Amino acid sequence: MSFSKAAKTRAQPARTASHAAADLITSRDARMLRLIAEHRVLTSGQITSALFTDNTRARKRISTMRDAGLIETFRPPAAGSSQLHCVATAKALKLLGLPARSAVPAGIGQAAIAAALRQDLDHLRGVNELFCRLLAHGHVRGSGAALEDWRSEWSTAQLFPGRVRPDGFGRWRDGEAWCEFFLEYDTGTEPLHRLCTKWLGYDNLMQAADTCSPVLFWLRSPGREQHLHELFAESSTGVPAATAVGDPQTADIAGAVWRPTFAERRFTLAGLGKAACDHLGVPQRPNVL
Repeated sequence: MSFSKAAKTRAQPARTASHAAADLITSRDARMLRLIAEHRVLTSGQITSALFTDNTRARKRISTMRDAGLIETFRPPAAGSSQLHCVATAKALKLLGLPARSAVPAGIGQAAIAAALRQDLDHLRGVNELFCRLLAHGHVRGSGAALEDWRSEWSTAQLFPGRVRPDGFGRWRDGEAWCEFFLEYDTGTEPLHRLCTKWLGYDNLMQAADTCSPVLFWLRSPGREQHLHELFAESSTGVPAATAVGDPQTADIAGAVWRPTFAERRFTLAGLGKAACDHLGVPQRPNVL
């Protein structure tokens, strides 16, 4: 080998593992990683609903990202053997340039172990299922519907520190109708009076943020919904709220399933936004995030 050829070879920068991983990532992969990092844990089914049209392709990309060390996966026994749960690794967060607040354990397998041991895993999975179903609904060709924004509990709490801690924030649009909302996802373990107290806690936020965004409560049973509305009727606040019941995997979340505190009939999710503002006598405008 000549001196000039050797020098040229030495001058070429060494490829790092991060460079190699970056070469594997498509734009959809990057979105998948950002969703997992933002929302902590997503199942393979949720990833399919949110970003893909078939489960086979989704599993292939999950496998590729796992082999690259960008995600880790686990299967909680209670969740069924078919559902992989995906967690972003420290390597993925660094590659995507996400802030330090999103840091996860750096050891191999540690991110998955930490996620599997979360006491709120069932609750987190339910919250993410609801939003991913909305993303899937927006995939329907010609529907004119879309989940335009989805913020996690952590992102929302940072925007409104010390006030409320909703399980998420979203902006759903269907044609010209749209609704910004805060979500409270109920697993049936909290006393109903605590849910009512949460609702009352949004009063200061509504005044400070100048918003009429309704607070949505997703519940497990019609009886629990009825009892919560009875508590709502005994309370006093101008905060608009609405409830819906069922399994997020099968319910028509975007449909006319939302029972508001201020009207007798149920509304679609998109229609709930203007209805809440009309109830308060204020114009509807995107004014929260």
